[in-house]
Amino acid sequence: MKKQLGSIIIAIILTLILWSCNKEKLLSKSEFEQAVFYEIFPEILDSIYFDIRLLPPPPPSPSILKEKGYDVESDYDQAYIDWKKSDEFIKIQNKWKKKRDSIKLDTTSIYLIVQDSVIGFSRADSTELKKHFRENNIVVDTIGTESNKDFRIDLTELNASNKKIKFMYRSAFPEGRKFWRKKHDIYIASKIGFNRILFDKTRSYGVLNFGYVMGILNGEGFRIFIKKNRKGKWVIDKIKETWIS
Repeated sequence: MKKQLGSIIIAIILTLILWSCNKEKLLSKSEFEQAVFYEIFPEILDSIYFDIRLLPPPPPSPSILKEKGYDVESDYDQAYIDWKKSDEFIKIQNKWKKKRDSIKLDTTSIYLIVQDSVIGFSRADSTELKKHFRENNIVVDTIGTESNKDFRIDLTELNASNKKIKFMYRSAFPEGRKFWRKKHDIYIASKIGFNRILFDKTRSYGVLNFGYVMGILNGEGFRIFIKKNRKGKWVIDKIKETWIS
């Protein structure tokens, strides 16, 4: 009787364990995707973000150099080299360096405006994921593309190596072009948005899309391929530009 009772108890325990595992599997798909998203986000940001204010002044156009008396018709490159020896160039460079150094020392927050939710998939993701990791013979988890369970981004989970960077939801600002035309009380560097991550069936490889917009007709889109390394950490394998405006 005791032996039979012991067998029953063991059977109940095993049943509870199996039920718990199945429940975890049912819940883990969305949770897993979100965990990967927050883990890979800092590396994505480091790879793409730059402070446009720190870029040096662009070189003058041929027409401007021509107006200044330089022979651009024979050789623009040589004309530009000659102009860089001028007092005007030195003055412009010194002014830019002072501005650059001031910005670097400034502790004012830099805001990235984040699309509230990670939504949908790109139609090309499945094909591109298989093509990029073709040597690994992956099988895409196409069941994931049938899910409409977009998830709202938790701003408190977003991390950046640049401590001046802060995040705000896109919904807190005007729609459309009014966003860029309106003056804000904070410095806004860009608007960013993501598509959901498409994984292979082993959950070792994935792809997502990222949009980075700095103004009206000034932005880029990227397809980001990610993978799990030998230590179990998610890393970027490659970033491809998908659009530019």
